[in-house]
Amino acid sequence: MATAVTLLLWAASGVGAVNLELCNRTITNGLLNHSINPNDGIFFFHEGKPMSTPGHLKLTIDGCHKMCPEADFGLYEDMWPRILTWLLPALLLVGNLHVARVGTVNRLFAMLHFMGDPIDSLWSLLTKAEVWNRFYAIALRATPRGPESEASARALAAILSAFEELTNDMPSVNRELENLVNENGARLAKQDMDHILLEAAEELVDSRSNEVLRTCVVIINYLCSVLSALIPEIGGEQTSQPGGRIGTAMFLSWLVTIVMLSNTLSGFVSRRTCLRIMERYCRTLKGKKRDQHVFPNSPMLVSKIAWLSNRRRSSVIDFIDAQPWTGSLYNFRPKKVLITGGQDDRSPFYLFMLSLAPVLIAATCALVLLWFTPTVGLDCRSLWVISCAFALILSPGLTWLIQVLFKGQVAWYLTVAKDMGLGIPILIVILCSSIGVFNTCTCWSGVFSRGAEHAYITLDPLADRKYNAKHIYPAMVATCLGLQLVVYGLMFRIMRPGAKVFRPDEDTKMDIYRRVHGLHSPGSELNNTPRRDTGSGYSPWGRPRGSAASTEFGELLLPPPAMSPKSSPQRLPSSSDSQISMHPVSPVDYFRLDDYQGRSESVSSFGGSPQTRLEQPLLGCSTHR
Repeated sequence: MATAVTLLLWAASGVGAVNLELCNRTITNGLLNHSINPNDGIFFFHEGKPMSTPGHLKLTIDGCHKMCPEADFGLYEDMWPRILTWLLPALLLVGNLHVARVGTVNRLFAMLHFMGDPIDSLWSLLTKAEVWNRFYAIALRATPRGPESEASARALAAILSAFEELTNDMPSVNRELENLVNENGARLAKQDMDHILLEAAEELVDSRSNEVLRTCVVIINYLCSVLSALIPEIGGEQTSQPGGRIGTAMFLSWLVTIVMLSNTLSGFVSRRTCLRIMERYCRTLKGKKRDQHVFPNSPMLVSKIAWLSNRRRSSVIDFIDAQPWTGSLYNFRPKKVLITGGQDDRSPFYLFMLSLAPVLIAATCALVLLWFTPTVGLDCRSLWVISCAFALILSPGLTWLIQVLFKGQVAWYLTVAKDMGLGIPILIVILCSSIGVFNTCTCWSGVFSRGAEHAYITLDPLADRKYNAKHIYPAMVATCLGLQLVVYGLMFRIMRPGAKVFRPDEDTKMDIYRRVHGLHSPGSELNNTPRRDTGSGYSPWGRPRGSAASTEFGELLLPPPAMSPKSSPQRLPSSSDSQISMHPVSPVDYFRLDDYQGRSESVSSFGGSPQTRLEQPLLGCSTHR
């Protein structure tokens, strides 16, 4: 769309791009040596009065075509400094977008989705943050009050979020966790199950990357580049007065918001990390010796792409290969389905409007900057900004339509093709605008807002550009970037509850690690107690040899795992096992067990989990996209 508009505008101009500075010198010399009449028809007249003055010449479109040379297509002689000063810092932001490690090709596709559909990318990122928020609210309600209730709630929310990460289906998390709680093959007591949950959650949180510092450095570099280009006292005199290039650069200002948001959410250090931790967690609870693929899409996903191969059969896709379209890419979330978490829930519509704001702010600021760039009015650059903004606003609608008509891998590749068809032309148009492709008589005249009769071209309006560079441009740039930061602040406010789950600071993570693994600070009461004898009765790690219970230091000693069918079977529970209930229980009931009751009960894969007092569902109703 943007490329088509560019070609149409260039064709409508009737000639190639022009050099207004050279044209101004030629006509000025002609006026001085009287070879050009001041009342010539090449000059612009308003109601019969000449509008040109010495040093401030105004030509009609026909006069510009007649008098102005068309050498070298009018490309700027200083186009490389323009690109390095304004566009390169913005494009470097693209390299700092946080993309899940799902392979080189899919990461490239994900970056194309950022560029071709920033609104859907932001919406998907905010939806992921809202998922964490709602799971945290659910976990807070499900956790008994106590000194460790917040830590336990964070751990439970991390496990719930990990299930959602792997299944990409928030409503199904209830069923997944309920199956695990009711299938306790290792016959663990609740105390041990709590410890396993805390340990798995701690490892999940600790396995996430954190590139916020690097991102801040890139953002600061971008802001410094903008300041140095606007303020001569900082960056020195520019080769030419800034004008349209500022509007072009500000059109990409939405990158600031999307880069900061993607790095604030971050991701796992490996595409296999979350899967490996959750498989081990499930294996431990089930008492199995081997990894158990308990997720609906694992180990294999079936994607209906028979129409591609022209065969009436499904294609089998490996779970790891299918991660890009099943939840691992935070900026591509086909199913934006949320469940009720609490009274602080944000609606999907609110998240969408917040995602729309950065693009609207960038486009509006770019239009205002280009409008005041001489000649004042709607020029070709303004039209491509409008067309590109319209394309970016239309893009999430196309993404939604693709998800309705197609599923899985096909939908992913069609979305990437759509993003490539939008994102790459937009970048090409921005580059062409920066190097002077739109420097035609028609584009300089403001004909699209003034009309053909009132359109004119101001030759080399240096004084106007200097005034704008000192007053209008800095104010608009500061407003644009300031609004982008305000929008990011609103997005970060949404993420604050969920950030307690996956984005605690390093001190908090270290404190969690010490509590989970029985380590304490040097001055703690535990470290001041006498050390235990590590003689023949204890292993080198300080625990009784052969013990199958939890030690006084909180270290978990798991019972033997369930035997395979070829080995001797486990002892079935007898009627004397009075602590085992035969009734299943939902996860929220399990985690609502009070501390004393829960620690005294055991859970069996044969008899189900302990009977509890409450029977409300873990998860609430669904709110769809």
